[in-house]
Amino acid sequence: MNKEDKIKEETTRKEGRIVVSVEAEAAVTEMTDRVNNGFDAGRANRYDVASFMILWFKNNAPDDVILEIRRHSANAFSMLDAVQKKYKALGELPADIQAVLDKHFFGEAAKEQKKVKKNLKQECIPDIHIESDEAA
Repeated sequence: MNKEDKIKEETTRKEGRIVVSVEAEAAVTEMTDRVNNGFDAGRANRYDVASFMILWFKNNAPDDVILEIRRHSANAFSMLDAVQKKYKALGELPADIQAVLDKHFFGEAAKEQKKVKKNLKQECIPDIHIESDEAA
């Protein structure tokens, strides 16, 4: 292994690489400028600031922020896969999901069919008054 390869290997061990959005990169630059403004005892670079921010966030992120990241990262196909796996294992769909599927595949007709009232059974007691012999 030559000297150049050793330097690359050592650098790779010390640093990890990530790709961020243009907005996130601008935010790191802005934060780096804020850190360095009025700081005469040294100089922070973007790597230092980004690393600090990520590690700080790891230790201090509240649950609502984690939930917000999940919302931004979610996609409909992954959600459908998760629902399918969960309820397929249970063997039954919740009524609201079943209603959405029925509406999607059968339109409004499926909704109307479910609301049809059942007819009364013929096995009922008639409400006919028969006059007794005593009254006559």
